[in-house]
Amino acid sequence: MTSRAQSADASPLTKGALPSSPTENKRFVTVFLSVAPAMFLGSLDQTIVATALPAIATSLHGFTQIAWIVTAYLLSATVAAPIYGRIGDAVGRKPALLGALALFMAGSLGCGLAPDLTTLEVARAMQGLGGGGLMTLSQSLIGEAVNPKDRGRFQGWFGAVFALASTLGPIAGGLLSEHVGWRWIFWTNIPLGLGAAVAAWPLAAEKGQGPFTLDVPGTSVFVGATLALLLVLTQGPDWGWTSTTVLALGGAGILGFALLLPIERRVAAPLISPALLQNAIVWRVTLCTTLFAAALFAAVIQVPLLLELVLGLSPSISGLLLIPLTLAQVIISTCTGLRISNTGLPRGPLVWGLGVASTGFALLAATIDQGAWMIAGASALFGLGLGTTMPAAQTMVQWAGGKAHLGTATATLSFARSIGGVMGTAATSAILLLAMEWQAPGPWRRSRQRSMCPPAASRLRHFH
Repeated sequence: MTSRAQSADASPLTKGALPSSPTENKRFVTVFLSVAPAMFLGSLDQTIVATALPAIATSLHGFTQIAWIVTAYLLSATVAAPIYGRIGDAVGRKPALLGALALFMAGSLGCGLAPDLTTLEVARAMQGLGGGGLMTLSQSLIGEAVNPKDRGRFQGWFGAVFALASTLGPIAGGLLSEHVGWRWIFWTNIPLGLGAAVAAWPLAAEKGQGPFTLDVPGTSVFVGATLALLLVLTQGPDWGWTSTTVLALGGAGILGFALLLPIERRVAAPLISPALLQNAIVWRVTLCTTLFAAALFAAVIQVPLLLELVLGLSPSISGLLLIPLTLAQVIISTCTGLRISNTGLPRGPLVWGLGVASTGFALLAATIDQGAWMIAGASALFGLGLGTTMPAAQTMVQWAGGKAHLGTATATLSFARSIGGVMGTAATSAILLLAMEWQAPGPWRRSRQRSMCPPAASRLRHFH
């Protein structure tokens, strides 16, 4: 980033960071405890279903549609995040958060009662429409309630919550589906959602800037372009990357995003402010966040798969070996947030953190044949690097967006994180399948799936 960007990201602190007063520390605790449950719930549901997919497919008699249980949630949550940012700016972020929780719980109830896969996919889409606002609105409420110089501390804690929930999700989903049934994955969201609503209810929050006006042309183009690109990324391995359908959807998605800025310039109340899109800090940090999410989700998905298929470890052991990655992220996210609050300079952690993460991935590639513990050590190293990203990125974007566009700026990063996660998972899954085809052309899929444990085989079927 340029020196202008560096000075801009530090501007809210003007003359440096001052020690936090007891009042500010109390506000920190109050706001964090109020919104952290909602954020944890939204982060948890992005990954909790993954290990339950085989049980769901067996119960509802269908493997061909199983990928849409994940994709339906992902599509709706991704397109909903920026819309929630705009709604929160207009009508108030606390009412928007409570509404998102209600929609999320309604979708969870529908998932738990679903008699077939089609109903489950529709309910998952409804659940995603609510879940897409949980993280965005939680972070926006922090931004409006806390002094800019203290936001870094909150973003560090939120980064820790996100990392913990993302890794605990597959473990919790596996335990619930194995011991009490997969439907409890969704039914437990109802008391958890009620608890999150009770926690958020007393929070003092600002009123919105005015009535919400739906940006019909901008929202339509944004939703259409996002759906097109997500379908390319999630369905490309199944439909064929060079198929007419995939190429047409990819072209439509790129064209839609190219037209978004000219359309938004002509709208009185745009979904995403053109000034925000053109802000150098916002778009550069958004790009960093996209790449961060691609690396993180690729690691969370592919490292356990590597441990199961190559080293022959059980699913439970491979899940436990993600703990070094999680702990590293939790620790460094918290420390990074505190450092940003003390120094007012978030760009440094963002730069060196991504450098450390790159070193960790290179070490993983170099020691891939040295056993599980070397892989766990490399995972911890890139977890340390990735843990610096979200606290720094969230702080910089919120400062750049200002109070007027606080919700929209926060939602932009949530959108980038979702897109990046899909990109990383799709790209690395395609590379994995190509590598296996190259190593054992033709019959490897049948023989491999017969010999491997059922969870690993079902995961390969899902990727295919």
